[in-house]
This record gives sequence, structure tokens and C-alpha cells, in this order.
Amino acid sequence: MVTIFASPRTLAYLALICTTALWGSISVVSRALMDTIPPLVTAAARWGVAFAVLLPLVWPERKEIVQAIRRDWKRLLFLTVVGGAPQSALVYTGLAASTAINLGLLNSTIPVLIILISWGWRGRRPRRLEGIGLAISLAGVLLILAHGEFRALLHLQFNYGDLVMLGAMLVWAIYTLGLQDRPQSLSLFAFVFVMALMGEMLTLPLAAVQWVYVGGVHLGVGELLGLLYIGALATLVSTALFSFGVERVGAVRAGILIHLMPVFSSVFATLFIGERLLVYHAAGFVLVAGGAILGCLRREPVLSSGASGKS
Repeated sequence: MVTIFASPRTLAYLALICTTALWGSISVVSRALMDTIPPLVTAAARWGVAFAVLLPLVWPERKEIVQAIRRDWKRLLFLTVVGGAPQSALVYTGLAASTAINLGLLNSTIPVLIILISWGWRGRRPRRLEGIGLAISLAGVLLILAHGEFRALLHLQFNYGDLVMLGAMLVWAIYTLGLQDRPQSLSLFAFVFVMALMGEMLTLPLAAVQWVYVGGVHLGVGELLGLLYIGALATLVSTALFSFGVERVGAVRAGILIHLMPVFSSVFATLFIGERLLVYHAAGFVLVAGGAILGCLRREPVLSSGASGKS
């Protein structure tokens, strides 16, 4: 038993499941925050919290961080744009003009986008079990989003906010694939720190303009606690866990497990904002989890040697 749980692959899958649980909580907390905090300000504050928390932790690696930025700044900037604060800003901007149900639907496109981009980018054809598992998992997500009536999907309407969020899903899929080539001279926390630093440099000016445009933002205790949560846990811890998992099982397997995110979102919504858990939720959960597990059954080497890097 100890050997099983000590397996790097098993630990990687556990890390990815924890990641999807943390991400699943973001929609609940962010929806509450967006009633008083505009999208760009939320994104900048979220990564600002991550930066502040990480600063004392990565201070001993400051020389390695400076060297990595000088040597690999283009690669780090690319990963920041597609997976850091700018990507978060896209999500929040789209969500402000859309609905939570459409966000859940668009999140479910990430595994498909990862497989398709991986096929075109790296020439990696989808494995049979991955394709079957992905289809089963996607059916579960659609069942939940359709409230047990697949015909309801025909009546979904998309606006510019949905298109913005779809763009955010696309760049996140690119980030997931590019993550396997991150600079291995940095520990996971140092890597996330650099992403937070670069992300703040890119988003703070725009967030400041939005802050002035809306006439300032009142931050009460609830708002501060919400920002602390999504910055320190839902962003910082989940990003490190996701990086850990991708480096050990590959981007495609990690992408398939993203389908668990709507499951956790529904559970959190039931527990914390009073939404009801119905039969179609349970059926959808079984399909989503079963498909994700099926898609990850066959072992294969990852596309990079990142697992050997610092952690």
C-alpha cells in the first residue's frame, strides 16, 4: 500500500484531482467577487496575492530566478501569457458578460483542444482508451449542463463573452502542452512566482485603468478573504500541483482529468450556495469520473523529461 501511494504516477494523478477540485471552487468564489470587483482587477489581485505569498518562500532561489529570466525570458513570458494573469483576465472578462453554465460547458472543451493541438503540434495521435474515455466524460459533462435533458443544449445561446472564454480555454490548452518544456532550473514554486511577477507586469496597468473607470472598488472583509482564497489556494497551490502532474503523466492525461472540474463545481455550489443535487448530477458524475479514469488507464512515457526536474 505504501509503495502504491509513493508511486510518482499515483501522486501525480492525486495532484491533478486536487487541482480540479480547487479550480472547481473558483467559479463559486469568483461569481460572488464579481458583484463588486471588475474582471481585470480580480485577475490582477488574484495573482498579486500569489506573488506576495510566494516571495518569502522563493527568496533563497532569487539568483536562479534572475538567471532563468535572463536565459529563458521568452519561454517564461509565453507561458505567463497563456497560463497566468492574462489568461485569468480573459476568463473573468468573458464571465462578466456570460453565465456560469456556459463557462462550465466551455471548460469541458479543454481536453478536446489539448488532444487536437497535441495531434497537430507534436504529432501525437489520440490513444483508443483516451478517445473513448474522453467521449464518455464529455457525455457526463453535457448531461450535467443540460440538467438531464440533452435537448436543452440546443437552446444554449452564446454571446461575445462566451467567445472570449472560448479563447481563454484555447490558450490554456496551449499552456498545458507548453508546460512540459518549462525551465527545469526553477522549482515549481519559483516557476509560479515568475509567472505571477510577469503576469502582474502585464495586467496591473490595465487593471488600474479599469479601477479608475469604475470609480474605485470597495474591498470588505468578504472580498479580501475571497481574493486571498483564490490567490493563495485556487491559483498558487493548484498551479504548482498542475505543473507537478503534467510533468509526470503528460498534458493529454492531465487534460482529460479537467473534466472533473464541473463535478466539483456542482458539489461546491450545492454545499455553499444552496443549489440542489439531483439524479442527473449523480449520473453525470459517474460518467465524468469513469471516463477520466478510463482515459488514463494505459501507461505511456510523458513527452518530456520534466519529471526529473526540481519539485
